[in-house]
Amino acid sequence: MKQWMMKKNPADLKKIAERYHISEILAEVLVKRGLYDWNAIDDYLYPSMDNLHTAHDIYDLDLSLDIIKEKIKRHQKIQVIGDYDVDGVMSTAILVLGLRRLGADVSWRVPHRQRDGYGLRSYMVEQAREKGIDTIITCDNGISAWDAVVRAKELGMTMIVTDHHDVPLDNDTGEERIPPADAVVDPKRKESRYPWREMCGAGLVYRLIAELYAGREDEEFLNELLSMAAVATVCDVVPLQRENRTIVSCGLEFLQHSTNKGLASLIRQLDLNRAVDSGCIGFRIGPCINAAGRLEDASTGVELMLEADQEKADKLAGELIRLNESRKDITARSTELAEKQIEEEGYLSRNVLVVFVEQCPESVAGIVAGRIKEKYYRPTMILTRSGDHLKGSGRSIPGYHMQQELNACGDLLLEYGGHAMAAGFSLEENNLDILRDTLNQRCTLTRKELMEKVMIDREVSLAEIDGNLVRELNYLQPVGEKNEGALFARRGLEILSVKIRGKEGQVGSFMAVDQGRCYNLVDFRIDQCMKREICEKYSEQMWLDLIDGRARDCFMDIIYIPKINERYQELQYTIVDCR
Repeated sequence: MKQWMMKKNPADLKKIAERYHISEILAEVLVKRGLYDWNAIDDYLYPSMDNLHTAHDIYDLDLSLDIIKEKIKRHQKIQVIGDYDVDGVMSTAILVLGLRRLGADVSWRVPHRQRDGYGLRSYMVEQAREKGIDTIITCDNGISAWDAVVRAKELGMTMIVTDHHDVPLDNDTGEERIPPADAVVDPKRKESRYPWREMCGAGLVYRLIAELYAGREDEEFLNELLSMAAVATVCDVVPLQRENRTIVSCGLEFLQHSTNKGLASLIRQLDLNRAVDSGCIGFRIGPCINAAGRLEDASTGVELMLEADQEKADKLAGELIRLNESRKDITARSTELAEKQIEEEGYLSRNVLVVFVEQCPESVAGIVAGRIKEKYYRPTMILTRSGDHLKGSGRSIPGYHMQQELNACGDLLLEYGGHAMAAGFSLEENNLDILRDTLNQRCTLTRKELMEKVMIDREVSLAEIDGNLVRELNYLQPVGEKNEGALFARRGLEILSVKIRGKEGQVGSFMAVDQGRCYNLVDFRIDQCMKREICEKYSEQMWLDLIDGRARDCFMDIIYIPKINERYQELQYTIVDCR
């Protein structure tokens, strides 16, 4: 059972609706997105890159520009070192493409997930120096790479760190521990005057490259890089608010007709015939790029973004799609194994799920942890075997700071890191049971906190929904983290019948009555939603009667999303939750 919540707001919805020529329904949705003044609403409804704050307020950005310009002028070798996820891949590609076009002698490297692990390492610096590299620029990593940066300086190299992660704090003083690089560009540094701190790595390096190109006639090229930054912003699950939303909104315009041969090939081979939106990025494009780093080598993703030959780009895109299909199969099998163990071992009696799935590759452990967390709404840690010890990946829920809880168990772990909602760690196998017990003993989550909260925008009858309102709701696009699509509620719907559809019988098409009129509703996961709730509220016989079309007095409250069914060009009411 989820907890349904609806924010109250004191805003003058009629005044907002009249100013922007929109419905009061959309006006209320906008206010509930935290838009409380005219400027905020203007920026939201009419996003423009011209409205971004000046990048020169990002600490050390100007210093980085000066260093890079001098290195290009002197023809000194530069190496970009990124990360193996989508943000790292796109950050690397944006920097390499941007620098090469300016004549820089630039190479690149992304770590291998299993062999290297996350971030810049001292041996990477040493290997770069052996190849005659003068300057290293990190992207989407480096803020925690103290030892590697120190080693680079010992070798006489120039170091520029660009990162968007939290700055580590000194254990003794609590002060920021900034690596001793020549320039450290991170909007989360306390010295930074930049008002938006939540950009991803690719968004940050896009701003850097755009400043390098200031005054040049390269608009089409910068638009190509912007579309890549948009993909990374969605996939890195940073808040789709303010500047992030602007980058994605504007980047999507150019993504539709991308001039990047790799991105264009991926979109074409995924058969994304309709307009590419944030959902296409998050669920189709991003997972393909990520799959290379999970199953093989993230370098394939970077190569795709850099490839200028169409035939080679097509081949690389096809390989990423193949890898993602394999990744989906592996993830599904590993998730089933985790669910089976949880139910058979009685883990649901505990608030923190710590599950050792030996057959699960460590590369997909984080995805499995996320799926288990969503299904059972518990902080979840999935562990796998890695050599002579165990590795774990965790995903959390609001109210449970995963990194802090692991920190409290630090004596049981070999290493760990992360933040409130996600973390990674390793430990000896003989400490697994102790870790599980300790985490649960420390857990203070209440029964109420273990109920997932669903924020409803407004109660809206089905009769109030029409094509104009659905088109208005497109103003919310691109939707994503902290900028979700509109959710409406309707209480007391009489359900008359259901038709079961889908290959696995997971889709239900319902006939319902609201204010004397009949409507078709669709539930894409009936076993977890309508079927389960109807059987619990009434009986299994009521469900069978609905299938036969002879049910009586079956009333349900629903949360739903209205949209236009593109195939049939008709209104569709998608059920999200019910009771």
